Amino acid sequence: MGQFSLWKNLKNYPMNIKIKTNNRKKVDKKLVEEVLPKSFEDLIKDVHELGICGECGGCVSFCSAGEIKAIVMPESGPPVYYDKDNCLHCGICYLVCPQTHVMDNELNKRFNYKVSIGNYTKVTSSQATSEEIRKKATDGGVVTAILSYLLDKNLISGAIVSKKEGPFNRIPFFASTKDELLEAAGSHYDLSQGVVGLENYNSFVPTITKLKQVVSLDMPSIAVVGTPCQIMSIRKMQELSILPAHIVKYTLGLFCNLNFSFNADARKELEERFDFSFDDVEKLNIKENLIIQLKNGQTKYIDFKDIHEFARSACFACRDFSNVYADISFGGLGSKDGYTTSVIRTKAGEEIYNNALREGYIQETSDMNTSVKKSEMLAKVISFGKRKFERYKQARKARE
Repeated sequence: MGQFSLWKNLKNYPMNIKIKTNNRKKVDKKLVEEVLPKSFEDLIKDVHELGICGECGGCVSFCSAGEIKAIVMPESGPPVYYDKDNCLHCGICYLVCPQTHVMDNELNKRFNYKVSIGNYTKVTSSQATSEEIRKKATDGGVVTAILSYLLDKNLISGAIVSKKEGPFNRIPFFASTKDELLEAAGSHYDLSQGVVGLENYNSFVPTITKLKQVVSLDMPSIAVVGTPCQIMSIRKMQELSILPAHIVKYTLGLFCNLNFSFNADARKELEERFDFSFDDVEKLNIKENLIIQLKNGQTKYIDFKDIHEFARSACFACRDFSNVYADISFGGLGSKDGYTTSVIRTKAGEEIYNNALREGYIQETSDMNTSVKKSEMLAKVISFGKRKFERYKQARKARE
């Protein structure tokens, strides 16, 4: 039924139009010869060739020809044709791509978008009550705690998250038990094994590429934890009623300023520029700055503007910092160490947050949730949102 919904609304979105002009009539009397939907070839031209593909995996996950493999995700780089003849030329890949912006008006209306911050009903600073979760968490462990609540209450069958693979990289992972959630908790990097694997370090995880695999497991409802581009792709899918939209019940979004990707040469340059060795790194975190905690207790704070050349190019084509289309957005920005800032946006998000709080999965402290503190949290989120939007406009102007 999702495909019919797509064609029903297709007239609202970009298409390739071939025009045939009858020379015997005036120029303004043009005859439309053929109208074609956008295709993966257009996505290559409008996104890949500009170097702004975020490699979120949305186009591959929601491809209507997925079962016969028209396009695939390679080990690195943007999606590619697997078999061009299998492509249905339906345009779904183009529509769900977060870099095409062809459905911004629909999503902004649905989610009551406000510039830089998006719509929200509540902002709070909290942490998981579980000490085990807090030990593994990057910030306060609230995302893992809420997912634990959803599993315990049988509100979801599992959650698409990311987990550590090796000392540096993380991979998409479907967690269906609390132990698996704990295994995936936190975005820190355990460097006890040295720097093996860092030669191709990438802080971005293509989480939603797991969606179709989850559908094959016949899961009735799941949660997805993702970056703004990933959540936006899912929301586009839901707006068009494209499978597997029906199984995504909750979207938990992460604040995202930049993601980084660097090879061995770039790693060496970072070490020399900021006077540290990755052999001595205990933990990496991203808040107001890139935070590097060393094993000797020293902490280095690196301004984002000083490491722009190591950021993924797609990040400069993204304008969403605080994940405005998620049910709840999370990050460390605005909260003290050991706590998570949560921006609650939808009725579904408000319900699960309040119930997790009521059931004792998360806890708030009064000193971090005064009117002044909440204003300070919002001010920081809005400020970062404005900065990211300005960066997006500058990058777009440069491409033009």
